[in-house]
Amino acid sequence: MEFYKDYLKVPPIGGFTTVYFPNQKFGEVDPTFVEEFFDQLPAKWKILDFHFDAHIVTFNKDKIHPLLLDGWHEMTDVFDLHQNEVVHLGYYGNDVFGILASKTFVTDDQLPNFHSRCITPGTFVRFQVQLSRDTVNNPYLSLWNEFESFVRESNFNVLTACCDNGTKTVFQVSIHDVPFKTTTIGLGWWAFCRQNGFRSGDVLCFKFSLQGPANNVVRVFKISH
Repeated sequence: MEFYKDYLKVPPIGGFTTVYFPNQKFGEVDPTFVEEFFDQLPAKWKILDFHFDAHIVTFNKDKIHPLLLDGWHEMTDVFDLHQNEVVHLGYYGNDVFGILASKTFVTDDQLPNFHSRCITPGTFVRFQVQLSRDTVNNPYLSLWNEFESFVRESNFNVLTACCDNGTKTVFQVSIHDVPFKTTTIGLGWWAFCRQNGFRSGDVLCFKFSLQGPANNVVRVFKISH
């Protein structure tokens, strides 16, 4: 442990800000940070605070949907984090991270721009879809109105849907104008709903980032049921 204490005496070489939500099983990692340090990042991270409490979390090594998995939900027990808390993590090289600061956020616009729940104007576009019994049992999802227009204007061939439980699903986008206008994503929608626990009556948010090159990546999460 003395070896790791020494890290916190020097400035970090990088870092990112994330959020601890009690209803999110995994922690979201800034893709910009991951892109910069990807080759250095191991599958297990040691996280310390300035009381020298220590905890290990696992990293999924995914550039598109980077998450902290096993151990993330237990962070609150080790570091006394509160619900809905912004956490600033410094990276000291190898597998060592330090909690530089944390605070409870008051409004959603205080969240980092990359985060799925961020609502900073100009950084995202999102659409809501209410699921019916027919919707969740179909092999594909039909898009309508503004959601359909956005997908058509973006010329997407595929969409990569990322969910809170760590799943990442690639959907083909099908666009037709004859014999009538249709825009769908699938096949595989039925299985996607079951894999992620989406049911009839749920309202799903489909959130696209307007920052960075991978704007065909959509975060999908339940906002009511």
